[in-house]
Amino acid sequence: MSGLVLLVLGALTETITAGTQRAMVGGMFFLAVAAFVVAGVGRLTEPEEMRAARAEKAAAKKAPPTTEGDEPGGSWQEGGGWDDAGEPWQEEEEQQRPGAEPWEERSAPWGEQRPEAPAAGAGPPATKPWEEQPRPKQRRRDSGRRQQQQQPRVPERKLPRLSDLTNAQLGPTQTMYSSRGQAPYVRRPAADGRLAALLNTDSAPFPFVVVVGPAKAGKSRTVVEAARSVLGGRDPGVLIPASGEEVAELLRDDGALAHERQPWVVWLDDVTAADLTHLSADALDRASERALLIATITDERWDQILSSGGDVAATAKAALRRATKVPLDFELTVRERAEAEQLYPQMHISASIGEAVVSGDQLIAKFQAGKDQEPAGYTIVQAAVDARRAGLNRPLTDAELRGLYPLYLRRVRIDLDPTTRLFEEGLAWATEAASSEVALLSHTEDGTGLEVLDYVIAIEEGRHGHEARPVFDAMWQELLAAVPADDAFNIGIGASLRDNSAAAEMAFRKVLDADHAGEAPRAANNLGLLLREQGDVTGARTAFQRAIDSGHPDVMPRAANNLGTLLREQHDLNGARMAYQRAMESGHPDVVPRVANELGSLLREQGDVSGARAAYQRAVESGHTDVVPPAALNLGMLLKDQGDVAGAESAYQKAIDSGHREVVPVAALNLGSLLREQGDMSGAKTAYQKAVDSGHSEVVPVAALNLGSLLREQGDMSGAKAAYQRAMDSGDVSVTPVAALNLGMLLKDQGDLTGAEAAYQRAVDSGDVDVVPMAALYRGSLLKDQGDLVGAETAFQRAVDSGHPDVAPMAANNLGVLLTEESDVAGARAAYERAVESDHPDVSPMAANNLGVLLTEESDVAGARAAYQLAVDSGHADVAPMAALNLGLLLDEQGDVPGARAAYQLAVDSGHADVVSVAAVNLGSLLRQQGEVAGARAAFHLAIDAGFVDIAPVTAESLRVLVAGQGGAVSAKPTSRLALPGPRQEQAAIAARSSGGEELDESLGEDLDDGPNGRT
Repeated sequence: MSGLVLLVLGALTETITAGTQRAMVGGMFFLAVAAFVVAGVGRLTEPEEMRAARAEKAAAKKAPPTTEGDEPGGSWQEGGGWDDAGEPWQEEEEQQRPGAEPWEERSAPWGEQRPEAPAAGAGPPATKPWEEQPRPKQRRRDSGRRQQQQQPRVPERKLPRLSDLTNAQLGPTQTMYSSRGQAPYVRRPAADGRLAALLNTDSAPFPFVVVVGPAKAGKSRTVVEAARSVLGGRDPGVLIPASGEEVAELLRDDGALAHERQPWVVWLDDVTAADLTHLSADALDRASERALLIATITDERWDQILSSGGDVAATAKAALRRATKVPLDFELTVRERAEAEQLYPQMHISASIGEAVVSGDQLIAKFQAGKDQEPAGYTIVQAAVDARRAGLNRPLTDAELRGLYPLYLRRVRIDLDPTTRLFEEGLAWATEAASSEVALLSHTEDGTGLEVLDYVIAIEEGRHGHEARPVFDAMWQELLAAVPADDAFNIGIGASLRDNSAAAEMAFRKVLDADHAGEAPRAANNLGLLLREQGDVTGARTAFQRAIDSGHPDVMPRAANNLGTLLREQHDLNGARMAYQRAMESGHPDVVPRVANELGSLLREQGDVSGARAAYQRAVESGHTDVVPPAALNLGMLLKDQGDVAGAESAYQKAIDSGHREVVPVAALNLGSLLREQGDMSGAKTAYQKAVDSGHSEVVPVAALNLGSLLREQGDMSGAKAAYQRAMDSGDVSVTPVAALNLGMLLKDQGDLTGAEAAYQRAVDSGDVDVVPMAALYRGSLLKDQGDLVGAETAFQRAVDSGHPDVAPMAANNLGVLLTEESDVAGARAAYERAVESDHPDVSPMAANNLGVLLTEESDVAGARAAYQLAVDSGHADVAPMAALNLGLLLDEQGDVPGARAAYQLAVDSGHADVVSVAAVNLGSLLRQQGEVAGARAAFHLAIDAGFVDIAPVTAESLRVLVAGQGGAVSAKPTSRLALPGPRQEQAAIAARSSGGEELDESLGEDLDDGPNGRT
C-alpha cells in the first residue's frame, strides 16, 4: 500500500512541476520500488495463522450487514451457535482467554440492561474521584464469574463443556501450586461421598446441592473435584451466571438451552443472598427438571440467611431450605491431614488445606501487623472487606477504594492525610503476594478491579478465634454514593441481612431514583417489605403500588400479593381481596398458589367458608412445593371446624406427607388432637410422637404435653412422665408450667410426694397467671396431707390472693378447713365468707355449708341457719342435700320441729346416696317423737332400704318394738366439712389445655399462612 502511494505522489509531482523536481520524483519512485519488494518478501514468509486470519477478515467484509437480533460478526446456524467466519466480537483491547468460550464476556441475551454508571442525579457528586472510572468486568476473582455486557436476545445459547473450564474459572483460589500445575487434591471422604451420591443422577428431579463450610475450608475445590469425577464422562454444559437473576430468567425461558443435554449445570460458587432472592420456588422447580444446581456458601452466610427474620430475605431463606446441604469442616481429619502432608510435604498444615495453600496464617499476621506498620494498606483492606460484607458482589475499582479508605484511615491514624502517594503505597503493600502467590488484595484479570481474599473477611467476621469487627457505619453511605444502581440493590439485600434498615432503605431508594429498568421494580417491592416491618404502612403501600405499576412480569404479582397481605393486616379486607385478585390474574406460577392460600385465610376471616375451602383447595392442587403443605394444613383446620373429620384427616395427612420441615410438625400435632377426639388413641399417639420427634422448637413442647396426657389416660405412667419431662425441659414458657402441674399430679398419684411437690413448686415459680393458682392449691393440699400446715396455709393463701375466678374460691374454702382444724375461728370464718361471696357455682354452696358447721360449733344459731339455708337454696346436687340434713339437725336441736321435719324431708327427697339413709333415720326419730308411728315406720324402712349401716338388720317384730319403744332418737352426726383435695373440675380444664386444644394448634397453623409471599 505504501509503495502505491509513493508512485502516485511521484506522478503528481512530475506533472505539477513540469519536470523541475525530477530528482525528488526519482527518489519517490525508488522508495516505491523498495516498498513493493519488502511487501512481496513479507507475503512469501507470512505465517499460516496470520494468512488465515486475514482471509477470515476479508470474508467478513464481504458478508451482508447484520440485522436486528443477529450477532455482530457472524450468522446464526441451525445447529446452534455462531459460525466462525465472522470477526471476533470482543473489544479490540481485550484478548480472548485460553479455553474460554466467547459468551463468557457477554451478558445473557435475556438479561436486563444494566447501566455502566449511575443515572443523572442518582450518582455521587462530581468531585468524587471514581465517577469516570470503569467498573471491573469480573464479578469476583475466586468464583471466576464475569460481569457481562448486554447483547440482543438470540434463539439459543451454547454453554461451555465442563472439560472446557479451568479450575480457576470454577472458583478455587489460584495459588503457586495451581499455577504450576502442582496442586493435587486432598480427598475429603465424607463430603466426596455425599456429593458423588447427589450428583450421580440421570433423571429429574435434579438436586440443588450446596457445599457449606468456613472460608478456605476447601469448598470450591471439593465440589470441582466431585463434579469432574461424577460428571466428567457426560461432560455437561456449565452455566456460570453473572447473577441469580440471570439464572431465574433463563429457567423461565423454555426455549433457552433447549438444545443442551440434560441435566446441564448451574455453577454458583460463593453464592450470595442477592443471588438467592431470585431463586423462587417456581425457578427451583424448573431447575429440578432441567439442571443440576451446584453451589458453595460460607457457613456464616448460610446461618445469616436462615436466621434472618426480615421479609426481604424470605425467598433466599426458602431457597436454602430446599437445598441439600453438604457440610465441609474447616479442620482436616487425622486421615485427611496425613494425606495432605504426603501430597504437600513442604507445607505446614495446622487446620485447613485451603488455609495452608494460600498461606492464610502468614497473610493474617501481615494484615494485623499492618495496623501499626502499614496503616494505609491495612485500612484499604478493611474498606474492601466491608464493601463485600455490605453486599457488593463484585471487585472494587481502584477509584472506589480511594474514596472509601480515608474513612478507615482516620479511625486508625488521625495524623495521616489520605494522599494519593499514601494510597498507592498502601495498595502496593496490600497486593504484594505471600509465598503462596496469594495476596490480601488481588487485581482481577482485566486489571479493572480489586478482590479481597475471603479468608480475611472471615477473620474480620470473628471466625477462627478472632474478635469480630462490626461494619463501619459511615461506610454504607459512602459506598452507596459510589456504586451504580444495580450494585445498590445487592447492598440493600446485604444491609437487610445485617439488620441495618436505614442503609437498606437508602440502597433501595437509590435504585428507585435511578429508575433502573431491571432492578427498580424489585427494589420497590423490597422497600415495601422493609417499610412494612418498620410500621410505615403508607410508605410500604406506596412502594408496593410502584412495583405493581411497573408491570414487571415477575415482580408485579409478588408486589400485589404483598400489598394484599399489608391491607389484610390493616383490616382492609376488600382492598386486600382486590390486590390478591390482581395477583391471581397474573397467572404467575409461583405467586398464584401463594395468593390462593392467602385468599383462603382472608375468606375464612370473613366467614366465607365455601370460598375459603375452594381457595385452599386450589392452592393444594397447584402442586407448588412451598404452598401445598401450609395450604393443606389450613384446609384441614377449616374442615375440622366444619365437622368434616374425614376431610380434615386427609388434609392433615397430605401436609404431613409433604415432608415440609415447618408444616409437618404442626399438621402432626393437629392430626393427633383430631384422632384423639375420635377415640383413635393409637393413631393419636403416633401423630403426637411424630410431632415430638420433629424437633420443631414451637411444636415439640405442646406435642409432648399432649402425648403425656394421652399416655396417662392409657395407664402408661412411665411414658407419660417422660413426655411431661420433655415438655418441661423445652423451656417453653407457655407449656412448661402446665407440664409441671400435670407431672405433679401424676407423681402424687404414684405416691412420689417429694417429686410431686417439686413439680408443683416449679409450676408455682413459673409465674403463669393461669397455672400458678392451681399449682399453689395442689401444693397446699399436698403439704396439708404431709402435716406441714404452715406451708399449706402459705400455699392456699397464694392461691386465694391470685384472684383466679375458679381457683381462688376453692383455695379460700380449703384454707377455711385448715384454719378450723387449727382453731383459728376468725380466720376460718373469713376464708369461708370469701369463698361464699365468690358466687362460684360449686364452691360457694360448699363454703356456705362449712361456714354453717363452724357457726354451729360456735353456737351462732342464726348465722349457722342462714349459711345452711344459702347452701340449700343453691340447689347444688351434692351440697344442698348435705346442707339440708345439717339444717334439720340444727333446727331439731332448737326444738323447731316443723323446720327440722321440712329440712329432713328435703334431704330424703334429694335421693343423694350419702344423705338419704341418715336423713331418713333422723326424720323417723322425729316423727316417732311426735307420735306419727306410720310416718316413722316408713322413714325407717326407707333408711334400711337405703343401706343405713349403723343399724343391724332386724325382724319386723323387732322393728315395731324399736319404733314403738321409748328409746331415744337415732341421731346422725353433722356431715363432715367439705374440703377440696384438688379442684377436679379445674383439673379437667387443665387436661383439656394439655390435650392440645385447637386454639393452641390453630395459632401455630395460622403462623404459616403467610409463607414467603413470593418476596424478592
